Amino acid sequence: MKIGDLAFDKENKVYINPDKVISYSDGEKNENYVFDSFKNAKDTSIFSMELFDRIKDWPSEYHFTTYRQNILRPLSIKENQTVLEIGAGCGAITRYLGEVGAQVTAVEGSLSRARCIAERCRDLDNVKVVCSNVEDVEFDQKFDIITLIGVFEYTAKYSQRENPFHTALESYIELLKPGGSLVIAIENKLGLKYFAGFNEDHFATPYFGLESRYGEKDITTFGREEIKKMLENVGFGNNSFLYPFPDYKLPKVIIADNGLEHEDFSPGDLVRFTKDRHYNPKPKANLLNEYLVWDSISENGLLGDLSNSFLIVASKSDDQDLVENSLLAQYYTCNRYEPHNTVTSFHSQDKEIKVVKERLNITNKEETESEKLPQNTDQETKYIKGSNLHHQIIGALFKKRYKVYENLMSKWIDYLRNETLEDEGASSTLVKPSFFDAMPFNIIVDSEGKYNLFDQEWTAEKPFEISFLVVRYLGMHKRNKGLRGKYASSHLDFVNKTLVSCGLDKISKSKLGQFEVEDEKVRNKINRNGGVAPQQFKKSLVFLVLNKLKEIKKYLLFGVFAQR
Repeated sequence: MKIGDLAFDKENKVYINPDKVISYSDGEKNENYVFDSFKNAKDTSIFSMELFDRIKDWPSEYHFTTYRQNILRPLSIKENQTVLEIGAGCGAITRYLGEVGAQVTAVEGSLSRARCIAERCRDLDNVKVVCSNVEDVEFDQKFDIITLIGVFEYTAKYSQRENPFHTALESYIELLKPGGSLVIAIENKLGLKYFAGFNEDHFATPYFGLESRYGEKDITTFGREEIKKMLENVGFGNNSFLYPFPDYKLPKVIIADNGLEHEDFSPGDLVRFTKDRHYNPKPKANLLNEYLVWDSISENGLLGDLSNSFLIVASKSDDQDLVENSLLAQYYTCNRYEPHNTVTSFHSQDKEIKVVKERLNITNKEETESEKLPQNTDQETKYIKGSNLHHQIIGALFKKRYKVYENLMSKWIDYLRNETLEDEGASSTLVKPSFFDAMPFNIIVDSEGKYNLFDQEWTAEKPFEISFLVVRYLGMHKRNKGLRGKYASSHLDFVNKTLVSCGLDKISKSKLGQFEVEDEKVRNKINRNGGVAPQQFKKSLVFLVLNKLKEIKKYLLFGVFAQR
């Protein structure tokens, strides 16, 4: 049906092709919750506090999170560019495109989800919502950009065509203007998390994608070379790959191909600031430590091949300008009160790497207590080549090299004594307020062993003790009891053994509590609490027991007897 002939459903505020609606759903209860949240919210923008506070499980996190829109932030999408968003879901990406100022046609096959898009974007005149299977709509225009965010893998499931992936790409290339781009975000079936035993996202089974168990009509993901060849075979000759971490669903870091190739840039350092997410209560199949492995993968040039997801910008011509040639990577902080959410961009420029930190372009600044805490934004600095001190420290703990850990912490404390104290002298332990962020993850150790401090974003209200910084840093790892291993019997013991090894005095339990309260007060002025789906411990425990029983059965039937 021609798009101009679609009827407008006044109740749901969408243009609908009633005979071509599809039944994809997160569940009626979940989607009613999402719709009611949009309907009752005064603010439905990207950083809406009302929506953020409605996160209660994984489906609501997926639709309300402030991180999901980051998947398009590395792209230079301009105001009034025409965008066809296919499989728009409940409108998280649509909302971002609308706020950017693009002219958006959002196509969603499910009516319950399409009405969510319309409700979330009710104040945006530049967004049009269409409810239909995209194969059954005849468009009357060509587009600057077509997006498939978490959609391309579903093509065979909802297509009636032969060779559906190839045919779909052919139809998309015909809908693009000269110089237009197709944007795909999709899981990499060869992603490290899947080798580490994480369940395949769509089938909740480990190793499903790695072993290519997909059927003809199954949701299907691909490796980098597979999808690259598919694109080339239909005429997309210019294909830029970017790599979202931990994945395209909730990207905190996105690395460009240039970032993998630049000899002075260390993409692995950024990747290790992210943590892979397991989206199903069924347990992982093994306990590979991805934090340690990413370092080896990066050093051996395999980070792109083993990235958990891809962001692909595909074009017929060489003149696409969605991805800047200078871009190496971006790092996002999106869990804060406005206006403190930031993006840090890394660009190659004149044989150097420029680092720019700036506030995200937001539309609904909230007046909060965080305004009282001085923030240093809009920073532009040179990139420092070297090793991140935090990664050295955590690596030593994971590997149970406790003497190395103590030595690294002592060097950090020595640096603080020499560079950050309020008064000079051996007895002084008060740090200047401007060094509130002088933490190991903001220190690069260069090839000469020199400590280089960067990203001093926050300033404290008054001077503070060195011990407070130690407590603040170690407090980040308080819940990870396995990290301290046999080094310490409790968190207080962990803190005190570290302080003594650094030549500082032990602190009492009450002093530790006082420091933690002070730190929490500051963090609560900046960071929003919540925003992450709670873990389903009871359900996970049941799955774990069942899984172990299956393993025992397999061992008894096929292990013990097979060895005789």
